[in-house]
Order: sequence, then C-alpha cells, then structure tokens
Amino acid sequence: MWWRMEKRNKLVQVLFIFLIQCIIASKDEGLVNATSLWGKKIDFMQKDCSFWLLKNERKIPSLNELSVCVNIKRKLSNSYWTAFTYLHPNKTRIELGLKGFGTELHVIMFGRVWTKSSVVSLDNWHSICMTWSNSMTEPKVYINGTKVELKPQSKGTALHPNCCSVAAGGTLTLAVAHNFVKNKISIETGTELKGSLSLFRVWKRARSAQDISTMACTDGDMLHWEKRIWNKAEDCKPIQDLTQKCDWPFYEVKLVLIIIREDGNKTNIYDAREVAHQWLTQALQEWPNPVHLHKVKVFPIGSTLTRSNGSAKGGTMQQFATSPGLSQFDCLAHLNVISNADVGEIQDELTEILAKRYKIDHYEIKTDANFIFIYTLDDLLPDLDTNPPLTATESLPHTTETQTTTIPQLTSTTTEIITTAQTTGTTPNQVAITTEVVSSSTETKKITTSTPSMETTLAGSSTTFLSSTRSLTFNTAACSSTISPEGNISENYFSVNVNVTINGSGDPENIITTWLHETLSGKGIHVLHFKLLTSSTHAQKRSVETESFKVERKRSLLSVTSHSCVFHAQVTTYTDIRETEKWIHGLLEKQYTSGAVLLKAQPEDILISYIGPCPEHNHHTRQGLFSWSQTGVQRNTSLSCVGNPKKLAYRQCLLDANVGALWKSPDLRQCQVVVNSVSDLEDITVTYDNAEDILIMIEDLIHENKNLDEYELSTVLDKLADVINVSVITPPLGEVIINITSDILESDSNLLPFTNSILNITESVGDQMLGFSGESFSLTAPALAISVVNIDQGNFHNLTFGVSSTNKGLNPEIHINREPFSGTVAFISLPSEIQERFPIINNTSPRVQFQFYGVPTLFQTKDDPDGKRLNTYVVSASVTNATGCIENLKEYVAVTLHHLTSKKKDQDVQCVFWDFNKNDGYGGWNPKGCWTYNSSSDYTTCLCDHMTHFGVLLDVSRTPIDEKNEQILTLITYMGCGVSSCFLGITVLTYTLLEKLRRDYPSKILLNLSLALLGLNLVFLLNSWISSFGIYGLCIAVAVTLHYFLLTSFTWMGLGAVNMYFALVKVFNVYVPSYILKFCLLGWGIPLIICGLVVAIKRDAYGMNTMSDSQMTLDDSEMFCWVQNDVVFYVSVVSYIAFILLCNGSIFLVVLIQIRNMQVNQPAGTRSGILKDLRAVVSLTFLLGLTWSVAFLAWGPVKVFLLYLFSILNSLQGFFIFVFHCLMKENVRKQWRIHLCCGAFKLQECSEWSQTATVVPKHKPNPPNTFPFMASVRSIKSNSTQSSTVSLESNQHQMTITRPDLGFVYENSFVIPRARAGLMVLPYDTSPATASGLEFPSRPWKNGFDADIYPT
Repeated sequence: MWWRMEKRNKLVQVLFIFLIQCIIASKDEGLVNATSLWGKKIDFMQKDCSFWLLKNERKIPSLNELSVCVNIKRKLSNSYWTAFTYLHPNKTRIELGLKGFGTELHVIMFGRVWTKSSVVSLDNWHSICMTWSNSMTEPKVYINGTKVELKPQSKGTALHPNCCSVAAGGTLTLAVAHNFVKNKISIETGTELKGSLSLFRVWKRARSAQDISTMACTDGDMLHWEKRIWNKAEDCKPIQDLTQKCDWPFYEVKLVLIIIREDGNKTNIYDAREVAHQWLTQALQEWPNPVHLHKVKVFPIGSTLTRSNGSAKGGTMQQFATSPGLSQFDCLAHLNVISNADVGEIQDELTEILAKRYKIDHYEIKTDANFIFIYTLDDLLPDLDTNPPLTATESLPHTTETQTTTIPQLTSTTTEIITTAQTTGTTPNQVAITTEVVSSSTETKKITTSTPSMETTLAGSSTTFLSSTRSLTFNTAACSSTISPEGNISENYFSVNVNVTINGSGDPENIITTWLHETLSGKGIHVLHFKLLTSSTHAQKRSVETESFKVERKRSLLSVTSHSCVFHAQVTTYTDIRETEKWIHGLLEKQYTSGAVLLKAQPEDILISYIGPCPEHNHHTRQGLFSWSQTGVQRNTSLSCVGNPKKLAYRQCLLDANVGALWKSPDLRQCQVVVNSVSDLEDITVTYDNAEDILIMIEDLIHENKNLDEYELSTVLDKLADVINVSVITPPLGEVIINITSDILESDSNLLPFTNSILNITESVGDQMLGFSGESFSLTAPALAISVVNIDQGNFHNLTFGVSSTNKGLNPEIHINREPFSGTVAFISLPSEIQERFPIINNTSPRVQFQFYGVPTLFQTKDDPDGKRLNTYVVSASVTNATGCIENLKEYVAVTLHHLTSKKKDQDVQCVFWDFNKNDGYGGWNPKGCWTYNSSSDYTTCLCDHMTHFGVLLDVSRTPIDEKNEQILTLITYMGCGVSSCFLGITVLTYTLLEKLRRDYPSKILLNLSLALLGLNLVFLLNSWISSFGIYGLCIAVAVTLHYFLLTSFTWMGLGAVNMYFALVKVFNVYVPSYILKFCLLGWGIPLIICGLVVAIKRDAYGMNTMSDSQMTLDDSEMFCWVQNDVVFYVSVVSYIAFILLCNGSIFLVVLIQIRNMQVNQPAGTRSGILKDLRAVVSLTFLLGLTWSVAFLAWGPVKVFLLYLFSILNSLQGFFIFVFHCLMKENVRKQWRIHLCCGAFKLQECSEWSQTATVVPKHKPNPPNTFPFMASVRSIKSNSTQSSTVSLESNQHQMTITRPDLGFVYENSFVIPRARAGLMVLPYDTSPATASGLEFPSRPWKNGFDADIYPT
C-alpha cells in the first residue's frame, strides 16, 4: 500500500513539474526578458524611431547625488540636438539633461544651463559623463574620460550647496526633449538627435574622475543599459555596433532559482545555498571562458534583490510556491571572468547557460531567463552588511538521512558563500567555501553535520567533492542542532612548495592535482591556487617543426620525470600551527600510486610556510586616514568614516595566489572625501609606509584639476621629491611617479618656475631605480619617458637611444641600440669615450640614463632668446654617479631631433642644451659646446662635447608669415612691379628721346638707374613663368639675370649718392675726367663681376626654389629661380645691399645737415616751405633706395606691418621715381609740351626756355690759379628767378655762400669740372660776385640742386 501512495505522490509531483514547465515556457505579458543592450546602439535615424521613454514602473527616486553616462554619435549637422532629458514631475522645467547646439554641449540641471563649445563633432562617438552632488555649485562633465570646464550660460547659474535634489517621479526620454500637453507627452520637434546613442546608465552616487576614466564598462546601479526598462516603437530596434563593445571582468548575477526535491519536501534556505553553489559551479564549468566564482548568496523569494529588477512576486512562478517539493529563492552571485570579453557576449552566453535545466543528486534546478539579470560591477568588493563568516566546507544533504539540521525557512535569513575556486574547462577544481548564515537572533550556536561525497564530471576528468564538516550559525530558537563538543576551530593557511618525481605516463599536472586532492582534501585540507612551475625528464624529447613554423614538443614520459609545484593549503584544525605543518608534511611524504603511475615526494623537497594575517596598516586616502588592525586571511573588517562616523569603510584580507595574505583595496563608497585639493596634502608627512598612498591621492587630484596654481604645483613636486627620498624606487612605484609627472606636463599649469625641479625628479627616479631584470628598463607615459641601461664595461662600444610614436594620448616607444628610422622623433648616440667617466663602484654596473620629454612647453625660459623658440622634443643622457661632469669629449655625442614644424629654407636652427644655472636658477638654453652638424626641413643633427638635455631652437623671427598674408603680399608685389615697369619705361623713353633733359650728370645717372630697375622688375615678373618650363639651364640664366639687375640697381643707387656727395660736400677742387663713363663701368661692371664669379665658382648656388620664400623679394611662387646657397646669398646679396644702404644712409644724413646749414644762412623770407623740404626728403629716400632697409627691420611683432610697408614702397619705387623726377619736374613737363602736345597746349621751344637762358662764353683754360680761394664762375642756364649769392672775403680767407631752398628744379644740376683759375665777365650778372669782376668756378648746383637725382 505504501508503495502505491508513494507512486501516486511521485505522479502528482511529475504533473506539477510538467505544468510549471509549460507555464514558464509560455510568455506571460507581465514578464519581460532583461535583454542586454551592451555592444548595441540605438539608431534614431531609423524609420519610426524618434525616441525612447523610461517606463512608469521605473520611476527615478529623489537623489542628492548622481552620475549619468551616455555615448552619442551625431550624423547630421542639425542645429539643436538632445541626448536625454529628465522632466520635473510638475512639468515646469528640465530637471536634468544633456543637449547641444552644433558642436556645443549644453548641460542642464534644475532649469539652469552650462555650456562647453567645440566638443561634440560629427561622425565620432563621444562618451559624455555627468556627475553631481548637492555639495557642488555646478555639475562636472567628462568627455571621453577627460574633465571639461563648463561655462555658465547666464549669471546666477551657480547652485548653492545643499540647495537642491533631483525630484522623484519625472519622465525621462532619450534622443528628444519633451513636454506635456493635456497630460499627454509631446515631443519638441527640431531637437531630435540625428544619430545614434548607446550605453545610457545612471548611478545613485557621484562617481570619481578615476572611476569614469578607468571603469567605462561598468553598469549603473539605478538604471542599467537594458531593453526591459524602456518604452519604444516596434521598429526602433537596437543594432549591433562593434565600436560599442566593452570588455570587463567583474559581474553580478541576479536570478530566481527554482529547486524541486524528489521527495516532495521543501528546501530550506541553508540547503538552497549549498545547492545554488554546487549548481553554479557545475554550470560555469560548461562555459569555455575561465571564471572565478567569488560569492554566492541566497535570499527568500520576493526580497529586494529581484524586486528591484522585475521581481517574480505576483508572476507565474509565484503561483506554485506551495507546490509539493518546489521552492523558490532569490540568488545573487559575483563572478570574475578571467579572460576579459565583451560584456554583451558574456551576458548572452551566461544567460543561455544558466537558463538550462540541471540535476544535482536528488535536486532539480530550474531558472527562468526572464528573471536572470547580469550586470557589470566596479570590482568584486566584499558585502559586509553581516558579521564576519565562520568557515566550513560541505556537501549536499542526503534525503535518506535524518534531517537533524533541517531549518525552517526564515524570512530574515541570508546565506553567503565566498569562494576562491576557479573553474576552467580542462582541469579539476578544489573548492573552498566560506559560508555565512545570518539570523535575526543574537544567540548563536555551532553545529556540525556530516554528509557523503558527491561526484561530478568536469570536461572528461573525474573530480570528487568529498564530505567534510561545516560550521553554521543560526537562531537556536528556530531549530535543533548538535553542538560540537570539541574546542575552538582554527582556520589557517599555508604556502606549500613541493618537488615530486613521477614514474609513468600521463599529464603531470593532472596526476599531481589528483594526488593532492586524494591526499589532502579527504583530510579537510583544501588546495588553492595550484601552479605547476617546472618539469624535467630523463626521456628523449623530440621537436617537430610544422609548416607554420610553430614548434610542437611531444614528450615521451616512459621514464622518471621531476616536477615542481606550489599551492596554498586551507586547513580547519584544532591544533597549533607547528603541529599542522608537520601533519601536512607527513601526508605529502607518503608514496602515491594510481594504476601504472608512481608519485613520490622526498621530505627535503617539501617546504611548508605559514601564511600569517594581514598586518596593521595605516592607510592614507582622500577619505581620510584609516588605521586597519591585523586581520586574518579571507576575513573582513570595518572602520568608521573620518568625515561621517555613522558610515563605515570596509576592507578584506585576501589570499593572493602570489604573495599570500594581501590587503584588498578598501570599500570607501560610504565615506565622503576630506582631501579635496592639493593644498590639503601639505600637512601630511611622507613616510616609507604611506608613500604609495600619497602618490595615489596626488594622481587622483591631478585628474580632477588640470590647472594647478603655483602653490599647488609646488606642493605636488615637494611631495614627489619626498617620496623619492624615503622610498625604494621599484618599477611600479617609478611608473606612478612618471605618470604623475606626465599629467603635470600635459596640464594647463604654468611650468616656468618648476622646470629644474621636474627634471631633477625624473633624473632621481632613473638613478634610484631597483628591482628590474635585464640590462635595461623603460618607463613611459604620454608626455615623458625614461630608460636606464646597466652597462657591461667589458663590451661597451656605443650606446644609442631612440624614441618614436609620440601621438597625443599614446605612450612613446623606446628603442635601445637601434638605428633611427622614419618614425623616430628623437635619437641620441653616445661615444665609447664616456666609459672613461663611469663611476668606480665595486660589484656594481655603471648605469646610463636617458630621458625624453614630449612637451616643449616645459622648457619655457624667463627671457626667451630673441626670435627663437624650441622646435623639437627634448632628449637627455646622463651617467649615474659619474666621476665629475661629462664634458669636453673628444668623441662627440650625436643628437638627431625631429622638427615639430617643418623648417623653411630661410630659417635658421641652433643646437642648444638646458643650462640649470641660467636665468637666476630657473634654467635656460645655452649653445655652448653644441653645434649644428646638418639640418633638413624635418630633422636636425647636433654634435655636443658634453651630456645633458638637448634641444633645437628655431629662429622664428624669419618664420614665413601665414598663408593669407603671404598671398596678399604677393599680389601687392606683382601689381607694384607691373606698375613700376610701365612708369620706368616712360621715364627711360623721356630721358632718352629728349636730349635736353640728359645734358647733365644727374640725369644720366637717373637714366641708368631707371634702366636697371626696369630690368629687375621685368625679370622678376617673368621669373615664375620661365621657371615653370623646368629647364635647368634656363632657370640658371634667369636666376643670374635677376641677381645681376638687383645688384646693378643698388650699384646705381650708390653711385647717385656718391655724385651727391661730390656735389654738395666736396664742392671745390673736384674734377674727374670721363666721369659718366667711369660711373657706367662701375655701375654695370661690378655686378657683372660678382655674378660671373658665382657662376664660375659655384654654379649650383643658383637654382629653383620650390618652397615659399618671403625673403627680400617676397615671392610666394611655388617655382622661382633664385640664389639657393645660403653662403652665396648672404655674401653676394645681403652684405652687398647692406653696404650700399649703409653708405647711402650716411650720405643722406650728411646732405640733410648740409642743406639745413644752407637754409639757416639764407635771408629771412627766402627760405623754402616745409612741404617743399618734405617733398625733397621723400624724393631722395626713394632715389637712394633707403626704403629697402625696411626688410632688415622686419622682426618680432611688427614684422607683418613692415613687410606690407616694404612691399608697397619698393615694388612702386619706379612709379615714385617717375612722379618726382618726371611728373613734378618743370623742365620735363615743358619738354613734354614742346614735343608731345599740340594746339593750345603746345609750347614753343624758344618762348619761355630762351627767357631763362644765360649765355656762357667759351674760354680757354687759364694758367694755374695763384689765388687758391678764387676761381671763375660759369653761369649755367637756369629757369629760376632766384640767383645764387656768393661773397668772398679774401683777406680773411673765408667764403660765405648763400644756398638756395630745395624747392627749385633745374635743367642741369651737377657739373664737376676741374677747378680753374681765371676771370670771366658774366654779362647780365648783377650778383655781388660779378660786381667785382671775378668769376668763381662752376657750382654743382644753381639755386638748389637738380631733382633728377636730388630732391626738389
């Protein structure tokens, strides 16, 4: 009878199970799958896909702090766009939102707006994070992990601390702004996001800058990135996007667990915890990804665990909670996926695995995919809401045994498993379980239960989970238990290192793990963190090379092999540590046999050491100083927060696989920040124990504030120096210091006063670096890199250091002893001679340190060299503890540096080194001991006789101006030269055809000057066109011709000045035979000789310039034939022109002084006006070419202005010569009227011209003059109505000359005859000189000087 009842019960149970499965399989309308959106985007340009709306049941609560992150990509350049808006529940304002206008970002909080311009570009993904707490005056915004400074849109935008909180119950939309019309949502058209959106998440806390930059793949704790919380259009589906994939290792799994017992009994929460753990362990073994199961927790169904994620309460699963043998629980687990993978893929794969049906012993485990929630975590932090756990290991309870430990389901009971087990697909796993059972009662007892073993199969290898004891804590009033009569249980951890020999074939790792499992696990000793170190064999090894050049090693293990392994042993014992060590040692000494395999460990090959607790630790953080007490391994501890004692900070002592007991980073999420700025660090004394803590705080503070003032920067550098002084600089510590220094260099801080301090800090890091393996070690950061090389003196010949790949945001690549290549930005080669300067230290290798600085702004100088700036990165080399300064080397240090901006042909570079002592100790550039070996447009190679920091300065005073101004200047130059050519042609024709205008010397000099300038302008205008043919010989000819006419133009300017000097200064006793002929030989011959010598000696000095050259001629043509050799250019062009201009300027000043003296001696009323004098000075300036001197003054901030002035004045020089010496000259105008006009405008040649003429009779030369101060005066034709007055006082040997004003123009001006003695009667002369019957020598002027050469 009883068996029939049992059969009926089983049938009923099967029917119930079948019905449950059917119901679970059917999709209830109230249940939705929490499908992940990770790795997907929402394209709001799809048809009928304009926005997403947060569901009503997911209302946002009131918040005093929050963080929001979202990724957006704009595709169309619409003016206004929206990422999201959260509307206040009273629908009066936008409570929270991110919008934009073009590339400008608008951040909205409580109806107030902050902006940031030019940050959201088209067709690029931008990660925008916003954080706020009620203690802030404005939100913080991070774009792609970097904080940006916001600008208030209007005055009064700042928030008052504790003024506001985000209102609960508002409406949230993605991709549009919205409002309400008659209680119906209305979308604001024109504000839509024309693009894509992804990874929208919300946190209930203000995340730090470090969290945002380093934990971009973590999910929100209030709104997750999942479909089930959004209302959306049917066709608005997520789209896979590879750019939005995110790899992350830490996960939290929340699910509803259904456990069905075969015997029809309910499963209590304690057994449910064990079942859940065994089920998760088995399920995860089916997953190909290695995973670490960190924690398992079980809760009564309907707890806040799943209620916050779409609880099963009220759903289909709740309907059968009273079904026979069926129990439901909320389950939580924390996982660490060893090999990082995409979050979306992990969520999908885990959901698929966990949704499968499993059978463990007499339990059947089921889940519903609708109630599996998988989210990323910041870290696997301990959950310390409960007391520290007691530890035990256990197996599942057997149904046939007396249930002495069966505990009724308690609504307040929680169980937790913290495990260090790792599951892989190929190796067995020994699981150590830390179990915590918390009851609402304060009275606790310990009980032990014994259960048989349970076997499962893992990836083809057999693994047995053996029975052991478990220690449980629970309310004694709720159940009965068996109290252990034994003493206190002590849980200890040991590190074990074993060398074993194996005789037989098989996988050594599998053999050893099986041996340890069978030898130790059966005794309650659990093996953790097993690692096989080395293997050796006496059998022959074979290596087979495959076609893909990979080597496969196949071992033949037919003989004895030796292996070394390490692991941790977890022991629950009642004896002391020494006894436990002996016990483990004795177990491992025993010989192990399994089939044909024999394993043996010699006593001396077994090393066991006790792993003590985590020591006391004073921990400095931004949340304050925490003094953590000694804590046992795998135990948790807590301390009150410094800023708020009511809150707690938590920390766990972990068992690390490599170092043993290790403090985990504390959980300080409940503690407020008390170190808010760098200045708060000043009172903290740096010690050996807190050095790393100080560095972490500095790094965090710099990430938050990119602009440190001088006081803050000084504090940071002082702390870094203190850390170096008190610490042993290991590679990890050095890396932190280098990263902080790099952040400082990339910040907006003023580095000028601190350059030497920063250089000393980086130098000290390299000098004191210890603990690295190999000959060299490098530390790199985006703006900085150092390398230290330990030298083998016996084999030292040469050492090189190169740096490449300095793209913004990427670390540079270091190359030791490698030749430079195209991507090298800095290269330094040290000669073998430096080994003579190596320090003599016993048993210590000499060390050479290289440094690279990728931020030129570090090397600003207090007094910058005029017109020079740093145009390369900086590289340095030094020898640690060298015997004296390394200088005056006979073999030079070679440094090659890449130009930051390409060097133009007319720019100079200078090799320099950083002198720490310059500028009152601030440091500066010094060229001593360095010189330029060669230089191209992209690279400069320097040779130096010492070792220090090297750079290359660019002469920016000769830097070509910007493209726009260059084009304008080119246009002005060509137009001016064209105009000048026309008017110079008119001038040449006038003086050539009208013979009366060129009877005197000045006119002839003017004619030659006009011819030279006309040739210069014409060749210049045709140069680019001729150069375009690309004929080398033709280009040489054009360059020589242009060079020649330039020199002849300046030569005739100089000869004109010489003629003026003879006329106005050396008045008497000057006679030059064949005067004009000699001038012509000089004016046309000297330039010919110079150009001929250049062609004969270095013809290659002429050629085609393919670069923009604004030097002198200001030509901007892409092809221009001109002097290409710098030496030839400076010698034959610049120096020649400078000499002519210097002489002309000197004569100009002498002439002005002479004229001024003449005007002072004139009678009152006869002096010329200021305008006439000014006209004369301007005319003289153009005639002597003094306007060309502007080119030598075009430096610094006035360069552009002076270049415009230069181009206008000199390109129009021919035009101004025409104006002053043709158009404004009276006798030229008369000749034009005589020969060119007709009718009323025609002037008769004898009419006015004859009235002004004075006939000078011819005479023979007289005998030598016996009166040295007397000479004949020859009247010269004049058209002036004024005369010269000359008085001679013979008895005083003085002569007084009344000179005319500068306003008169004459036909003939300078005549420089030989001085004569003799008398000549001048008819019609009524001057005082003729009254005495004497005639003085012919003057080189009449009532002034001729404007053909001299001003009118």
